[in-house]
Amino acid sequence: MALSDAAKIIVCLLYLGVISTAIAFVMWNRGLRLMNAAGSGLFFVFQPFVGTLLGWLILGEAIGFGFWAGVLLISASIWITIRYSD
Repeated sequence: MALSDAAKIIVCLLYLGVISTAIAFVMWNRGLRLMNAAGSGLFFVFQPFVGTLLGWLILGEAIGFGFWAGVLLISASIWITIRYSD
């Protein structure tokens, strides 16, 4: 028996809420507990680069000047953080 449109929407929302969001959130926070503050901060700063790169690889999104400027700024901030840390 096929699901109605409303049931399909509910199933999709449950998937997004439970699988994509809640489980990823729990895994992210457990991973951060295993790291120090400086290391977790670097991962937080690196997320826009990885997200844009995955959008290009998986979805075929265009990468422009803003992306490369962001990569340069993020890379410089990570380098400065690593270089001048304890």
